[in-house]
Amino acid sequence: MMPPNCALCRVPPQLSEFESKDFTLVYFRSTVTYPDDWAGHPENAEWFCPTHLPLTEGLTHLPALDAMRLITAKLRGTTDQGS
Repeated sequence: MMPPNCALCRVPPQLSEFESKDFTLVYFRSTVTYPDDWAGHPENAEWFCPTHLPLTEGLTHLPALDAMRLITAKLRGTTDQGS
């Protein structure tokens, strides 16, 4: 599992105002089936700091790449939906 590092601001806890315990691992819809003995960071999970966590609400039913595209568009103030 990767250590906490916000998927949006990319600032690790030691360089931010937050501690590791403040970050939340958000699971989006999985697009990969892993074997039972697989270990590592899932492709559908992203860390978010408390500032950016609210942007994930209502998007966990999407694959991570699609959700991140929408979240980035929200941050930029656009309505681009990847089309």
